[in-house]
Amino acid sequence: MSAIQSFYEKQYSSVMQRLRHDLNVKYLYHDGRHTEDVLRQAQEIAYREGVNTHEIALLKLAALYHDVGFLRQRENHEEVGVDIFLAEAAESDIPQSDKDLICRLIMVTKVPQQPKTLLESIICDADLDYLGRDDFPAISEFLYLEFKSCGVVNDRKRWNEIQLSFLEAHRFHTVSSQKLRANTLERNIAFVRRRHAEM
Repeated sequence: MSAIQSFYEKQYSSVMQRLRHDLNVKYLYHDGRHTEDVLRQAQEIAYREGVNTHEIALLKLAALYHDVGFLRQRENHEEVGVDIFLAEAAESDIPQSDKDLICRLIMVTKVPQQPKTLLESIICDADLDYLGRDDFPAISEFLYLEFKSCGVVNDRKRWNEIQLSFLEAHRFHTVSSQKLRANTLERNIAFVRRRHAEM
């Protein structure tokens, strides 16, 4: 087992427990369920894109830590997540070059996403995979409630405006996600347009 895989196995339960029990109750979207989803999607996209085992291990570790910064703060949580990862990996045998790459993968999930490599594209697509899925309405409801609790929006009309703008601007980065999610993304855009028009 590689140093990355070993560290992942060691930290997985700890990180997930913190996300389930120590997170501010306002974070109804950025929680353990979301991290589990990103972990799952990152691996599936990576397989479809044909990346190697080592790169998948890097992606899994970055996905595990990509939102752990929410344990401390909402703004710039990616930077905090990097700090937490580096502190917890300090005594590990993970090479510095791999630590640097994992940090970049965490940081690239910051919106607006601007991935430059295949691995960056994979974690970005995994993070927003739900935008192109049939469970989008249910998941987006949790994000609305989180935004409302955090004072980002005051009502559904403003939420629909923000969501519609975000969806219309969104593009999946990997070829496999473009093929798999583009049609459902368009259906979800139409769904939000209808809801917005009805208000």
